[in-house]
Amino acid sequence: MKAIISLTACAALLGLVPADTLGQCCGDCNGDGQVTINELVTAVNRALEGCQDDGICSHTGGQRFPASGQTTAYGPGSDGEVRAGAAPSFTDNGDGTIIDNNTKLMWEKKDQSRGIHDINKIYSWSASGTAMDGTITTEFLATLNQALCFAGYCDWRIPNAKELQSIVDYELAYPGPLADTAFNNNCVAGCTVNGQGGSMCSCTASGAYWSSTTDQHYARSAYIVGFDDGSVSGGISKTSLMLDGFFVRAVRGGL
Repeated sequence: MKAIISLTACAALLGLVPADTLGQCCGDCNGDGQVTINELVTAVNRALEGCQDDGICSHTGGQRFPASGQTTAYGPGSDGEVRAGAAPSFTDNGDGTIIDNNTKLMWEKKDQSRGIHDINKIYSWSASGTAMDGTITTEFLATLNQALCFAGYCDWRIPNAKELQSIVDYELAYPGPLADTAFNNNCVAGCTVNGQGGSMCSCTASGAYWSSTTDQHYARSAYIVGFDDGSVSGGISKTSLMLDGFFVRAVRGGL
């Protein structure tokens, strides 16, 4: 890291890099706490090219608020014209999980194996009425977090409403699913997240997913995020639900 600071500082002194953009010439591009040779080369190239923000590395180590994904412009100032935020960027870890390179959240992949990761399974938020003690925790999270734990991690949880909405791709249209290809590809019957017993795949249902966020207007209701239309809806009863529940996707980590 000291070498990178020296290189970018020298570039600034030579007038190659404006001082206020030095933060974009980072070395730890993926935010994993280590600097590889490839990242060193990338940092040097950024310095020589004026430290232009490439949507991968920033002064915060690549951890940035994600854009909506919308790229179609509907006039000056519209989301598709401005495209504020970091371009969506995801990495498939090959173990049934996906990393959001902007938020550093690790997401569960869904499949069609009829197991715990199955796209078609629905769960209840609450059994008692207000607490998150329905099958979303007693069955879904309990299975993911039991030893040896899914992908080796035992801290899987239900995303809050903002986290869940961060992976909606608003460039896509109803009925969706409004999700990046990292979350929706090769989704065929019998496919699994790790390729064992079927082809490797990633699935997203065109429907509503539970968040862990309670609607404070009425404590017996929670927020859902629709991957069919991108909506975020409150006032959804935690217990009295059509078909007895909604879809879920687990998450862990983050900024």
